[in-house]
Amino acid sequence: MLARPYWAWSKLALAVLLALSVYCRRLQPHELLNDSQLPGGMQHSRAGGGAAAGGGSDQLSGRRQLGDGAGHAGAVEGAVLTAAAAGANDPHTAAVMAGAGVHGFVRKAGPLDPLHWQAGSFDWRVLQRQSWLDERARLLAEGSPPPPLPLLSSCQVFVNHLYRVIYLRHAKTASSSLLCHFSGCREEKAGGGSGKADTSFQHLKLAPGQELEALWRDYLVVTFVRNPYQRAVSAYKMMARQGDPRRAADNGTADNGTADNGTAAYSWDNFCADPAGFADECLADPVCRKKGREFVYAHIEPQQPCVVSANGGWAVDFIGRVEHMDEDLGAVLRELERRRPQDAPPIKQLDHSLENVNGRGCNETGEGRPHPVAKEQYCNPAEYYSGRHAACFAAVQRHYAGDVAMLQFGPQDEARAATAQRRRLG
Repeated sequence: MLARPYWAWSKLALAVLLALSVYCRRLQPHELLNDSQLPGGMQHSRAGGGAAAGGGSDQLSGRRQLGDGAGHAGAVEGAVLTAAAAGANDPHTAAVMAGAGVHGFVRKAGPLDPLHWQAGSFDWRVLQRQSWLDERARLLAEGSPPPPLPLLSSCQVFVNHLYRVIYLRHAKTASSSLLCHFSGCREEKAGGGSGKADTSFQHLKLAPGQELEALWRDYLVVTFVRNPYQRAVSAYKMMARQGDPRRAADNGTADNGTADNGTAAYSWDNFCADPAGFADECLADPVCRKKGREFVYAHIEPQQPCVVSANGGWAVDFIGRVEHMDEDLGAVLRELERRRPQDAPPIKQLDHSLENVNGRGCNETGEGRPHPVAKEQYCNPAEYYSGRHAACFAAVQRHYAGDVAMLQFGPQDEARAATAQRRRLG
């Protein structure tokens, strides 16, 4: 019994978690700080009774403000109100458009689980991934859906010692734009970065004798998370761009001699049903295979394993929402300025909005581009989960069950998810 692989225990934990009510106060990671515990005298804006000015409009817009423990269900309620205000009664649409229900300053329980990122645990992560891949192959051979996605590579931990902040980075969460805000990517390319203090983030590597507990306790630890339904779409479109453009343009031939259109022909329905399956498509493409499986895995793995401590609590002080990047990043920057050491330059505040360094249109065409583009493209993210793509909602919810449950991304179908989990575990 004790020999079961980590991912199997994770699936069992997710099944229990999805079956519990969001009101459950025993789930320590969901605990938000109250007003007296917020840094710098910041105040919560509460949805519901006693709301601060503007709280009502925030509920209608689906932007749940920081609240106390009794308000966790507000994310679901706010998402439903969003759909109603937009003239849509489908809770799936609300879930696709919602930001994380848990956000802002939270109670940090300890460092990120070392098994999920430190070099000494590399072999453990490889074994866990292979165990998951074996189970995935077995289920697919039986005609069953694959198990929920686990951590497939390793968590990305960045640090800025100048400002004493740790950043837990996730792929497809505007992370490049955020890192460039600190390092001045544009200025460096223009040759204007020399002679300035190093304000950039680096991968965290502990010095000999340096204690992780002390570092994690003393530094501000921040992460930004994204709606898993929109993040999956972003990953799909990005993966399609990694292929050989000649195959997309010339109806090229795969290595096995069958005609195809490369990564551009990989449909959204195929991707949403089994994101890890795109790794096989990538290896069949002469351009994409240069990046390999690790590139694919790093862009599809869930966010939840990279925000929790070894005891299951939050490993962060602040959870930001990509859907409200300017609002939440602004709060982080103000807090960093308040905590800034005297010998460090002032924190660069936002100039109206965070610059999008990798921005793309919602509906690309392959004409005149050096890369292929996704087969299906819609400007409204909800279209990826409606009509002929309706099955993708349950599929993505299953893949990212940990994200949906722990970070509270919109309405959850607990019964369906728990039943599916029990069926897979049985």
